[in-house]
Amino acid sequence: MAQTTPRSNPPPHSLLQNLTTQSLLLSHLFTLIASPPNPNTSIQAQLTQVYSALQLSTLDLSGLVKEVVQHQEAYRRLVEKKKEVAGLEMRVRGLVKRLEEGRKELEGMIDQGERSLEDIEKSEREPVPAKTLMAHAQSLSKHSSAPVSSLLAPVDKAQYAPWPTEMSMRMGLLFQLEGSMSGMGERGVVGEEQKAPQKVEERRDHVEHEESGRRYDPNAVFQLDLNSDESDED
Repeated sequence: MAQTTPRSNPPPHSLLQNLTTQSLLLSHLFTLIASPPNPNTSIQAQLTQVYSALQLSTLDLSGLVKEVVQHQEAYRRLVEKKKEVAGLEMRVRGLVKRLEEGRKELEGMIDQGERSLEDIEKSEREPVPAKTLMAHAQSLSKHSSAPVSSLLAPVDKAQYAPWPTEMSMRMGLLFQLEGSMSGMGERGVVGEEQKAPQKVEERRDHVEHEESGRRYDPNAVFQLDLNSDESDED
């Protein structure tokens, strides 16, 4: 397959130039064909020259078409490479982000390990006596240990209270305030008793309405006692 020589002009410009040349040659060819024969000039020689120029321009156009096809194929591959590079760049950015997160996490683990190592070295330099640890554990066991199952043996529920009692909380507060629960407290002054004001009940006079056409019969009046307590005692 013959390789075309690279051109100095870009493919679109070369195509336009070739098409313009062919258009001019065809116009000249039609002019020669339409003109009447002149005995002084040789029309056949001119037609041969124009035809040869058209052949060369056609060959040049075919080469330009091949170059355009190759150019478009190269451009398509370039676009694919750009997309591939963009995808790789996104992956690289994700990896860099993950590496940065891992670096921060690793730094935190290293700092925590250094603090733990310092605490271990400090505990080795200044060990806590076993008696102190046992006393502290015993003081916490009442509220932190699990209660014994009642199926095995009777258990004193007050001994395994799941929360501090009121007495233990008071003792803890007094210990913080450097106080004591022994002895009597201070006596304060009690004020005089204030009597509440009595409410005065207003009684309305009972108004009796009598009809003028009826006689008063004392035997027809019923004495209703609504106090049930006194009636029960009677």
